[in-house]
Amino acid sequence: MQKKSNVLMLLNGAVILTLAGLFTKILSASYRIPYHHIAGDVGFYIYQQVYPLYGIILQISTYGFPVIISKLVSEHVANNEKKQAIQVIQVSFVFLSMLSLMLFGIQYGFAENIATLMGDKELTLLIQIISFSFLFVPFVASIRGYYQGLNEMLPTAVSQVSEQTLRVATILLLSFLLVKNNYSPYIVGAGAIFGSVVGITFSLMVLIFFLFRSRVVTTWSFSKQTFTGAVPILKKVAIQGIIICISGMGLLLIQLIDSFTLYPSLLTSGIDAEKAKGMKGIYDRGVPLIQLGTVVGTAFSLSLVPVISSAIAQNDWAFVKSKVNVSIKLSLVVGVGASCGLAGLMEPINHMLYGNIEGSQVLKMLSMLVIFTTISATIAAVLQGIGRMKAPAYAICIGVVIKTLLNLWLVPIMYTEGAAISSAISFLVITVMNSIFLYKVLGPKNKLIRHAVKIIAVGLLMVMVLRGYLWTMNGILDAHSVSRGLNVGIALSGVMFGGLFYLALIIKSSIFTKNELRDVPLGKWLIKYIL
Repeated sequence: MQKKSNVLMLLNGAVILTLAGLFTKILSASYRIPYHHIAGDVGFYIYQQVYPLYGIILQISTYGFPVIISKLVSEHVANNEKKQAIQVIQVSFVFLSMLSLMLFGIQYGFAENIATLMGDKELTLLIQIISFSFLFVPFVASIRGYYQGLNEMLPTAVSQVSEQTLRVATILLLSFLLVKNNYSPYIVGAGAIFGSVVGITFSLMVLIFFLFRSRVVTTWSFSKQTFTGAVPILKKVAIQGIIICISGMGLLLIQLIDSFTLYPSLLTSGIDAEKAKGMKGIYDRGVPLIQLGTVVGTAFSLSLVPVISSAIAQNDWAFVKSKVNVSIKLSLVVGVGASCGLAGLMEPINHMLYGNIEGSQVLKMLSMLVIFTTISATIAAVLQGIGRMKAPAYAICIGVVIKTLLNLWLVPIMYTEGAAISSAISFLVITVMNSIFLYKVLGPKNKLIRHAVKIIAVGLLMVMVLRGYLWTMNGILDAHSVSRGLNVGIALSGVMFGGLFYLALIIKSSIFTKNELRDVPLGKWLIKYIL
């Protein structure tokens, strides 16, 4: 009975964190669209050049180290070892303080060198501003890890939501005011980046409020005993924390490689600096589209991961295999649907979101990443759930090396299209490697391969139907005179039409059984109205 109660508490905590994560990820992707309208293509280039540096800080303080800290704390709490649980927090805090101070010093002190490597010295101020966020990481990560280890997810959830909400509000407000007062695009970018420091500062204030309310601050005081037997804790926190961080940084690291190689390669190819900045800014329009598609895709598939984790805890491997199968099929269905939908409707979507259709071909190519990011994120979460944490990190490291080499080769030849192709290939490699790692543990699923072929075929059919729909609408309305307002209507109606067409074919293709659909979000509705 007690075991069942613990499982229910774990699931409830996972739901709270999942909802908070879903909200912050959607917010983090969607604010870039109004920001692009405020700052323009060049302003968007400036912001996106340095954003991956902040994204890494966010990963460290939100998803990486809090996870391993909470794991170690929960193990001690389960054995009623309160002193050892506090020691985990203390050792983690000291380690993260040293790491963060080192990273702050490197990023602030060598900001101009980093900007030079990115091909644009004027990014120096923005890189220096971001570096201050490192100073908050030890506090934020340690406190979040502590509460998550106690299975109290509310402090982490509230701090995440408040951090991102205030950050986005600051970004949009400051950038609007700075543009209105005719400041340079780099000062506008610096104002936007400052929002990240404001956000993490407020997040820490929220966490401190929870700490003082629970009256546990005094139990964290350091003594000689703090560092007795600290080496094993330090090894676990450092090694496993870094592995978890890397596992969640796939898209961020791909963007970081673009920051260091895409713009400089465009310059060395003989393209004018302002034109190259505009090209990179247009290319970066794909980032929120990829993020939103991935968030939607993983929201459905990852909803089953807590159930899988609880089954692993009960050693029910037959149940684990069946749910992993459903989870991967879900990620395939949503990832392929989102990718093919974006590719089929990219011109009106581009016009609707960004005011013109520039770069639509590149964005179509980038939309293919959603398939791979969705599947790889789902498989990585499952691998972590079954204790294979190193595998996703290893796959991402290989993918980053491939991305770097392909960028250096393809960008001088194909410009931003070369960068899009290299991103797709690198994420394909990551996805294939993660799949191999998973099936080494759980065994091959021949039916899953057949289902994947069916899903891709349905997705390609949807693309053809949507292209036919666009051709018809452009013929009726005259493609050269279609306004942004009309393209909004075409895009939204196309999404509804294409989505229903795709969903109906997926259901009718018997990819999911009725029992599997019952475990899927909205599955009961699908059974009632479509089957």
